[in-house]
Amino acid sequence: MKLFAPFTGLIFLISVFADQINCQTMDDDIQNYNLYNAQYIQFSSAEVDDTFKLFISVPDKYSNSSKAYPVLYVLDGDIAFGMATSIARYLQVGGNIPELIIVGIGYGSIDKSAGNKRKRDYGSLQTGGIENFMNFLKSELIPFIDSNYRTINGDRIIYGYSIGGLFALYTLFTQPDTFNSYIIGSPHLDWNDFSIFTYEESSSEKIGDAKIKLFISVGSEESEEKYFNPIDSLVTKIQERNYSRLTLGPKVFDGSSHLTGPAEALTYGLLSVIGRNDK
Repeated sequence: MKLFAPFTGLIFLISVFADQINCQTMDDDIQNYNLYNAQYIQFSSAEVDDTFKLFISVPDKYSNSSKAYPVLYVLDGDIAFGMATSIARYLQVGGNIPELIIVGIGYGSIDKSAGNKRKRDYGSLQTGGIENFMNFLKSELIPFIDSNYRTINGDRIIYGYSIGGLFALYTLFTQPDTFNSYIIGSPHLDWNDFSIFTYEESSSEKIGDAKIKLFISVGSEESEEKYFNPIDSLVTKIQERNYSRLTLGPKVFDGSSHLTGPAEALTYGLLSVIGRNDK
């Protein structure tokens, strides 16, 4: 108990001192600002029958130019959008990647209800939810972004991690022309009894000679049964297809676990699919 006595006295003195000075309230210091030129939009989808929360960031000089930009679509936008904009800014300052428009697709929270919606949209291969979300992207969201922002036609990247990575793979194997670059971190392949492998088996004609850049990563400390071995098997299958114009960049992050991998996957994924080789 004696160890705590000095701190108790100190807290009392601080309290008395605080009462005696004229402090500025926190409300007086609060100011609204847009980080990374970001906008927040509620977007209603007829395809999914739900409202999504979109986070959209444009380059610094966007409003003062007529330049068009590639678009990075970020799944799990509620938690991943801030990370994505920060990583992209770091890489752009170093001249490692071009400037991007970044679109985070979220649900407005990261609680259990949002988790259930993630499963509905990213992983329900058998109930049709994943197809509805695909239709939302292709027929609603992408046309909206292309109509309201200066985008380079067809120059689109998707970033998905874990179950979001599963959705990105589903897109690649069923409608590969939706994006020309795919950044996929630690995809959750055992979902629906590994049925994503069935989609891969019938994907070669759809992918054909399409020009696609694909990055897939996994952490060395992730579960071998759940992540490492299935991802290794999938990468091998894609490599054996010998696609003429598909560039595959697989990567294992040494010492990385499932929840330490998202930033690594996006950083090295961006360098892999749109990195400037002279940097």
